[in-house]
Amino acid sequence: MRSPGQRLALLLIVLLAFIVRVYHLDFQSLWRDEMDAIRFSMDSPRTLLSNFTRAGWNGPLYYLLLRPWLMVAGNSEFSLRFFSLLWGVLAVPLTYVVGRRWLTAAPATVASLLMALSPYLVWYSQEGKMYALLLFLVLLSMYLYHRALERGGFWSWGAHVLVTSLCLYVHVLAALVVPLQALLFILWWPRYRVRWRGWLASMAALTLPYLPLAAWQVPTFLAGFATGHKYVPLPVMLNTMLLAFSQGLWPVHHWLAMSAFGFLLLSGILLAGRPDQPRDGRITATLLLWFLLPIIGVYLISLRVPLFLDRYLIWIAPAFYLLAAQGVMEIARRTRFLTPVLLLLIVVINLRGLWWQVHTPIKSDFRAAAAYVRQHRTPDELIMFHISYIRPTFEYYYGDSSPYADGVPTDETTTAVWLDAAMRAQLRGYRTVWLCYSEAQMWDEKQRVKEWLDNHGRLTHQATFARVELFRYELFP
Repeated sequence: MRSPGQRLALLLIVLLAFIVRVYHLDFQSLWRDEMDAIRFSMDSPRTLLSNFTRAGWNGPLYYLLLRPWLMVAGNSEFSLRFFSLLWGVLAVPLTYVVGRRWLTAAPATVASLLMALSPYLVWYSQEGKMYALLLFLVLLSMYLYHRALERGGFWSWGAHVLVTSLCLYVHVLAALVVPLQALLFILWWPRYRVRWRGWLASMAALTLPYLPLAAWQVPTFLAGFATGHKYVPLPVMLNTMLLAFSQGLWPVHHWLAMSAFGFLLLSGILLAGRPDQPRDGRITATLLLWFLLPIIGVYLISLRVPLFLDRYLIWIAPAFYLLAAQGVMEIARRTRFLTPVLLLLIVVINLRGLWWQVHTPIKSDFRAAAAYVRQHRTPDELIMFHISYIRPTFEYYYGDSSPYADGVPTDETTTAVWLDAAMRAQLRGYRTVWLCYSEAQMWDEKQRVKEWLDNHGRLTHQATFARVELFRYELFP
């Protein structure tokens, strides 16, 4: 039973989590992935359901859940992101519940505080994508899994299978939860071996909901395909995740944050599991597996198909913060002075990172770009979007951008003659063109399109915003 003081502390932490997530929720402009969330969720129910078996689709359940929310709340930046905010806030008390089940109330409270103030988790609670929902569902799956092993019974195992199945359809890489939980059962075998029948049935049941996704995933993986991601070595993956959870999106490595969290993690791993507390050792191993196994799994997949982005593994964050919280408790047993100093240092660093995130344009600033074009463009001037995929996001703020043209993709094989012909075909009939450049390295790494315009027109306007550049050219006859 939680004491009144523990309930009050948890309530204040949850309130704090909400405040830091709702503050400046719509400060950042939408970027193309968030625009996709709006576009895809507005498809017909039939199309949304067909996406569950359509090759290449990741997270179809998120768009299906988002659709009724947007129909009620509207498709504003605030409405879109508030859907993620709800799941991000709920993950904080759920971390406490999981932590209290595996550890005790004190480290569970510390872990929930670290989750609440994590700049990384706040960022993805303020993004209109599936990552905050994924974090919540995996946490719930881990809780239900442990509860099913403790209690047994059809309904306990059924709830675990249902929630874990939802994880698989919110993000493809959530499938790594299944082998993680299988290994945890082996680790917990002495305590839960009497539940082997229910466990075996649940593992079998989890393969059935995944078959529609596996029908296209396995052949695609075996054939190999271009993901747009670069190969990342395993040490770099580990370092990336440690940086993300320690300091968030801060562009410069903050050695204080890394040192503080590194010290807490090592304390939580090395000082726990004393002979008089053998259960601590199993819990530490559990948290380590939760943190490390998914990273290793993505690395093994990437040997065939590069597929690593830190946000794909956001759901290992609770293991990171629970290990750090366990470190806080181990240090507190040995010295009373160092613990509050470390916690205060982490809170101050996190608040600084949070302030920077919500006051600095980081995402592609199409809101400002659209306002600039609206101010300086006449209706007969062409806009060329490079890459073409950014046009829906630009039009979210601008409205209909006609007349417009797609940018011309270039690579090492593109010849000057071909580029010249392609550009003339796109610009035929127009004397003035706006070039909207964003993530152009995907299609035009050496900026040959801009170079062509520099050689065939006079630059009259230029503006640079976060991840978006605008150029207006008056073309030579």
